[in-house]
Amino acid sequence: MIKALAVFLLILSFFPLELDAQVKGTIVGPGSEKYPIAVSPLKNLGSAKDGGKISQGVADTITRDLALSGWFRVLDRSAYIEDAQKTGFALGTFDFKDWSTLGAEGLVKGSSELQGEDLIVELRLFDVYRAREIIGKKYTGKAGDFRRMAHKFADEIIFQFTGERGVFDSRIAYVSTGGGRFKDIYVAHLDGNERSQVTNNRSINLSPSWNRDGRSVLYTSYQDGSPGLYLFDLFAGKEIKVSRTGHSLGGKWSPDGHTVAVTLERDGNTDLYLLDQTGKVLRRLTHDSGIDVSPAWSPDGNRLAFVSNRGGSPQIYVMELSNGSVRRLTYTGSYNTSPDWSPKGDKIAYTGRSDGRFNIFTVRVEDDKSQQLTSGSGDNEEPSWSPDGRFLLFTSNRQGGRYRLYLMQATGENQQRLTGSGGDDTNPSWSPRLD
Repeated sequence: MIKALAVFLLILSFFPLELDAQVKGTIVGPGSEKYPIAVSPLKNLGSAKDGGKISQGVADTITRDLALSGWFRVLDRSAYIEDAQKTGFALGTFDFKDWSTLGAEGLVKGSSELQGEDLIVELRLFDVYRAREIIGKKYTGKAGDFRRMAHKFADEIIFQFTGERGVFDSRIAYVSTGGGRFKDIYVAHLDGNERSQVTNNRSINLSPSWNRDGRSVLYTSYQDGSPGLYLFDLFAGKEIKVSRTGHSLGGKWSPDGHTVAVTLERDGNTDLYLLDQTGKVLRRLTHDSGIDVSPAWSPDGNRLAFVSNRGGSPQIYVMELSNGSVRRLTYTGSYNTSPDWSPKGDKIAYTGRSDGRFNIFTVRVEDDKSQQLTSGSGDNEEPSWSPDGRFLLFTSNRQGGRYRLYLMQATGENQQRLTGSGGDDTNPSWSPRLD
């Protein structure tokens, strides 16, 4: 169970970053170069010895987040000239030349002060070239919250350079056999830290899906012998069975959080249904003799993407909920599945089979034009969009054997592995941004 984090954000100062077009184009856009930035360990201001846990832990977390974004090149810490414990972290208390000689254009410095279990962290972003502070923030919380504070500041850095806040203060849910032979639901930070096991019922648990506030996870479980839909409140640590009748597979919350789209097996047929929050059937959505599965909501809640074999092979379809009309979206490939609708509304990511392998594709909703994002050895499956629509989670066995979770930009660039448990990690789902 994940406990609520008591992290309160106080703004020390805010200086809008006046990036010219050349610098901004350096980190976003086709053919972009990664922005060179240094992330210094924090200066320990507390009386207690830190031992590097918080000082370096915050720096490590920010470094990992920036590297995962694909927009930054974080300079190797072993090359740093300055000793963070012997210099300051505010403007005028350190020498920018110590950083410009390393080729850094951006610099993150800060301090930490631990008072019992209470932690105060100050973080600042500097423009090395102009020798000025860009932004400064102060975070207060408990000692165990230092990674959350680091994720928040990494998101602020990304905002300064791209105009949109980052997504590293979020969570991922996924299925893993890392705890044994059973498939269980886990929740973790994007960087894999603070991994928490949600289910432990010695059965098969699949298809996790977040509610809109990131407080609970919906999933399919066989704990009663047949597939049913369950909801786990991460803050209360309580599990509730949602589905009431029929075999329930792969439920997804609507964007407004009031209804659930789900696949139900009833009377020998598999169709999509709309449920209320208690699991009561509100409406049958599909009436085809084929198998209809894997619903995915559009951001405005007016349409559903889903998979159907009504045309002879699994393909992606889109339904208008206002009138029930359905149109086929994918025509390339004989096996397309696992749709996930971009938060921007323009594309749907999905798994498609090409040349005997499964890969990640996107298709534009407006004109059905598809683009392949992954290739090479192994299978790449089950895409899940980030809350800002700029990244995709997916699962792959490209390194042989076990499936792992990977992250890439929505263009297919900067593909990096996230997980490495002792089992298979599959079925990823990206949470909304956390408050």
